[in-house]
Amino acid sequence: MKMSASVAASLLGFSVATATLSTTFGLAAYMQRRPKEIVLDRVGPSRGTQSPSDRLLIERGRSLFLVNCAHCHGDDATGDEGPDLHGLVKSDTRIAALINNGIKGEMPRFGAKLGAADIQAIIAFLHSLK
Repeated sequence: MKMSASVAASLLGFSVATATLSTTFGLAAYMQRRPKEIVLDRVGPSRGTQSPSDRLLIERGRSLFLVNCAHCHGDDATGDEGPDLHGLVKSDTRIAALINNGIKGEMPRFGAKLGAADIQAIIAFLHSLK
């Protein structure tokens, strides 16, 4: 059985419309599932520009944060089970001690898992949060 040209054109149009809607709604669902974007600020004494090494350190810290910390502090560090980490006023030494030693009954120790360079990268990332 042969299809008429108008039926074939209608089916083609319906197929294109269905594919377009599927893509649109699929993309919308994906965008809603993405974690909130983290806004990074300047690391260092002068604001305005970031050196490439600062950006690399912050990105490394962000990656380490997502793997080790985000399950409690949230992907965007605004807190979940753990507290919001934006605007920390603790010294780098204190933050490093907390990461190394944890908080009994609240936060696990990461000293055996993360080296000093990893902890410094996480600290740079935390200082970069707005």
